[in-house]
Amino acid sequence: MTYHLPRRDMFKIAGGAFAGATLLSACGGSGGDPSSIEYWGAFPTPETEEYFRANFIDSFNSSTPHSVRMSTKQLTDLASLTDTAVSSGNAPDIIYSPGPTTSISYAQGLKTLELDDYATEYGWDERLLPWAAQLSRVEDRMYSVPTSYGSLVLYYNRAVFEENGWTPPTTRAEFEELCEDADSKGLIPVGAGNSGYPAQSEWYLTCLLNAAVGPNRLYDILTGARDWTDDSVVEAMEMMKEQLDKGWWGGGADRYFTNTDPDMCTGLATGDVAMYMSGTWSFSSMGTFFADSGNDPEDWDWAPLPSLSDDVEPGVYPLAIGTALSISSGSKDPDAAAAFLDHLVGDTGRSLGYLAEQGENPPPVAYESSDFPEGTDPRVQRLYEEIPASTNLGYASWTFLPPETNTALYTEFDKIITGDIEPAEYTEVLNSMFLQELGSGASPTPFTPQ
Repeated sequence: MTYHLPRRDMFKIAGGAFAGATLLSACGGSGGDPSSIEYWGAFPTPETEEYFRANFIDSFNSSTPHSVRMSTKQLTDLASLTDTAVSSGNAPDIIYSPGPTTSISYAQGLKTLELDDYATEYGWDERLLPWAAQLSRVEDRMYSVPTSYGSLVLYYNRAVFEENGWTPPTTRAEFEELCEDADSKGLIPVGAGNSGYPAQSEWYLTCLLNAAVGPNRLYDILTGARDWTDDSVVEAMEMMKEQLDKGWWGGGADRYFTNTDPDMCTGLATGDVAMYMSGTWSFSSMGTFFADSGNDPEDWDWAPLPSLSDDVEPGVYPLAIGTALSISSGSKDPDAAAAFLDHLVGDTGRSLGYLAEQGENPPPVAYESSDFPEGTDPRVQRLYEEIPASTNLGYASWTFLPPETNTALYTEFDKIITGDIEPAEYTEVLNSMFLQELGSGASPTPFTPQ
């Protein structure tokens, strides 16, 4: 079967780290009815722009008394341009954030409007998954609407696994056994690297922390009940350092800083990389790496993350908000802006059609099997059926950490790779920074583990 998943520029997607695969896209220029609301967006491909124009923009303008005027930005510039516009008082009516942390700062700075009345009018609290609705709140008031979400998983090549007699690992012992076997056969056991995009390391660290520390301890850390210097975090970082030194992650420290995300995806397709822990934004492009390297795009697959500790249940799904949209406090027509936000998240068929045709991550709402249109890649559909049914849900760093701590998570990690600091020192840096931000109210509120 042919699935409707277009070719993607992975570095453009990675440059926004969950900003690319979102419902933030827009079309057109800055012209149009000056009385209409203004919305900024960006596209990974022309095909996505065309699809979004027809199914979200044109449909809104033709079916409601409101009008939305579009201004297209570069995908890699959208967040910074928005931040500059908000700071200078020139923000569009609808304000983009690459996740809850930024939307919290806008709300605290009185740059965005409280949305509780609109949430009641449109039923957003009931429609959104509970954890996503909670992340949209600041001091128990809604200030943003999440329009896309995803997770991180373990990618693998089915043909390579069958050839070697491997199955996706579920425990630390199985993971290490597979890594040893792959290494002995000349494969990179686990793809990794951060060339061109330093924040790429947080993908792997999110996987590690959720699989080795686990959602329960992470919740305690995120709420301040447990320190980042907890033994479970130190031991997880020591384990990763040991595996890096063996060459299991990205081929080792000497290659880590030259490996790119496309390198690892291509290596997975060609059989040079055994496994790759990355985000579900790659669902829309993984088949392209297989096809471009002369391999069958049907051979890529994914599995939930293995457990890397006896204390953690296998199969955790770290949750991540890709885009959060708010209404500017300076909007001339907040009612129209709210109507457009509901147009983005309020129709299951429209959202899942976008997923099926363009591979764009849908809003965080519950979906039934019957909701997915014909042509949806079953590998993609499986994720969005399994997450709402799972009780093993974790935390993506860029969604649940305050900004400075999240930056330190991956920048200080570079020093572990090079041997400039020890894992215990690394956790002390994180702990000091996190406690400062937690005290200032800059940290998103995590959901309680189930």
